[in-house]
Amino acid sequence: MICEKLSSLLGFDCCPLSEAGNVALIETPFQFADGEGLPVYSEVSNGQIRFFDDGGVILHFLSRGLRLENKRHLRFIQNAAEANGVALTEAGEVEVWAKLEDAPAAFSQYVSTLLQLVAWEAAQEGANQDTSHFVDEVVMALRSWKPGAYLEIDPAPVEGISGQQHKLDAVFDGQGVIVTGTHHSTVNSSLRKLVDLRARPANQDLRLLVVIDDRGDAEAAAREAKVMQAVATVLPFTQLERNAEQSSGALH
Repeated sequence: MICEKLSSLLGFDCCPLSEAGNVALIETPFQFADGEGLPVYSEVSNGQIRFFDDGGVILHFLSRGLRLENKRHLRFIQNAAEANGVALTEAGEVEVWAKLEDAPAAFSQYVSTLLQLVAWEAAQEGANQDTSHFVDEVVMALRSWKPGAYLEIDPAPVEGISGQQHKLDAVFDGQGVIVTGTHHSTVNSSLRKLVDLRARPANQDLRLLVVIDDRGDAEAAAREAKVMQAVATVLPFTQLERNAEQSSGALH
């Protein structure tokens, strides 16, 4: 009895979207942090099945006010996809292809990717959503501070002792740069990254610079800086701005 009703009880349904029936929308009970349903589509072609979002993930985050204008802005989606064996295509779709007999594993990979993004979104609630804009501000200030110094944007990831690959926001003057706000979720994320990187013996010569946004709450930034200074050099953004202004004035 329950098996006949299990699909409706759990909130799963399949709605064909093409006359041939090879493309369908799969309704699930899973939701983003704001209550919007997760985009799950399937397509069968030439003995293979594809699970994809039809661009729905990016559209969702755009609707929540995130700037997704380049690959750096899309990094959090790319990381979630790669961690689960799924792709973020050049067209902006999250997708995974598999043989028909491997459909269950592929579906699990796809849903795991979306749920990882749901967890990321929930962790960002209350934090500064426009971190990518802050990264751009930091990069501009670093360039102004030391125009002749080496500066690389979106460098290759660095492995921590846990085996996780960590993306740095930049490499500047021989230092890996990580930018952060003062919200507890962003600070905790940055601190975990710093500790993981610092604990790996191969990274003993890795120099790390944290730029913390102290414009909204200088006292909170100072408190968080004291903690992170144990594993990295910490520079308040207002101090970085002053450095840049002094450098620019000296040049003129």
